[in-house]
Amino acid sequence: MTERPGKYEHNGKPPTVSTSSREIAEKFANAIGELNWTIDYFRFCELLELEPGEYANDQYRYFQQLAESLTRFNAESLAKMIDAGSVE
Repeated sequence: MTERPGKYEHNGKPPTVSTSSREIAEKFANAIGELNWTIDYFRFCELLELEPGEYANDQYRYFQQLAESLTRFNAESLAKMIDAGSVE
């Protein structure tokens, strides 16, 4: 992948982050991280109204992967992705 789409830079400068996107990114990442630390499989099933089983196991695993993946980005990076992915 060598070709860069034009939306990501303006006048050779990195995009600025909107305040609302930064707040959303921080709140979402913090909430998912906190929930991951405090919830177990059965409470997760109750929260999402899932019957324990294979589907619920998969969903819980995906949730744990989401929580782990969010720790790999800072709020600024997440906010940039939110802004870039927002349809204008």
